Amino acid sequence: MNLSHFFVIALAMFATVPGGVWAGENKNKNQQDDDGFFYFENSHDWSQSAIYPMSCIETKNGDAVVYSLYNKNHNQCKRNQMGTYKMSVENFIRAYMKQVQKEYENNGNEYQVNGETMAYLQCQQYYYNNNLYYMKVGCRNTGKGFQVQAYTDMYCTQKATMNYNMGVDISSLRVSFETCKACVASSSYNQYNNQYNNNNNQNQYNNYYGSGVTNQHDSMLCASADNYKETCNRACRRAARKVSSTSSRSALSGEGFSAVGKFFLWVLSLSAVFFLLAALAQRKKMSKQDAMIEDAAIKSSGVDKKYIPRIFIGFIFFIIVLILLKKKALTWFFLIAINIALLGYWMHLKKKAEQNA
Repeated sequence: MNLSHFFVIALAMFATVPGGVWAGENKNKNQQDDDGFFYFENSHDWSQSAIYPMSCIETKNGDAVVYSLYNKNHNQCKRNQMGTYKMSVENFIRAYMKQVQKEYENNGNEYQVNGETMAYLQCQQYYYNNNLYYMKVGCRNTGKGFQVQAYTDMYCTQKATMNYNMGVDISSLRVSFETCKACVASSSYNQYNNQYNNNNNQNQYNNYYGSGVTNQHDSMLCASADNYKETCNRACRRAARKVSSTSSRSALSGEGFSAVGKFFLWVLSLSAVFFLLAALAQRKKMSKQDAMIEDAAIKSSGVDKKYIPRIFIGFIFFIIVLILLKKKALTWFFLIAINIALLGYWMHLKKKAEQNA
């Protein structure tokens, strides 16, 4: 073999060997967009594993997503936990969006993430009303989503006292919190081609670098979550659980009453008290015969007269509980119903008094 033959073979080998460890389908696909973020060594088999994003929390080093990784046979993230970790919002969203895009591609679809939106994963200058602000994607107050937050410094470490609505659309950054997500989504679309390409690329890599290290991961999300994970200590896990419990209570109770709603709560509550006092005052003017007829009617219904005040007090406490739980539909229904009932009873007593006059 002469020198020219050796040079050609060496050049062919160099052209087929990947330049780095790539946690994705094809190292030359969207390579420029990832600036080496997905180049790392990870030999774990994620085919039967899962990830459970818990919540988004604020830490001393910036906002982070807390999540748990699970091995196979996890039974919807109920057992075989690998551990609970945290990851910066920027890194987690990048990995999650890349995973979503890959899943769409495997099903013959396309998921578009606005490039301007992704730019706000980094600290960006933003001019608003001739004022300079620094903006970056961070956690929502609920801990179950993201929002663009304002900062006072160019490194986005000091949050502004007020958050401004800059009109930046981040609706495409959809992360399903408190949901067990499979690391590898099953797909039958183009399965043969994907398997052929993955096996071909894997064999090329192993031929030159040996076994044990892979450059082809099925899960962009879980491989990245494992590679960029940070320790989530007791305080971190406690903060994540606190956000989760608060969010669960909010989901059960719904949104609170608006300012107009609170105003009408007071109006209906005071009107109910007024109708009650008016009815009691009118009842004192009843004739003995009408009072006996009413007592007989109450007794025939199976309700002891002495329990009526207790039932009414219990009904009031029931409405208060509905208000505290922010069950708006039920609150309005019972408040209006009790107002109508008391008003009707008061008018009935007035009509009786007028007839007896």
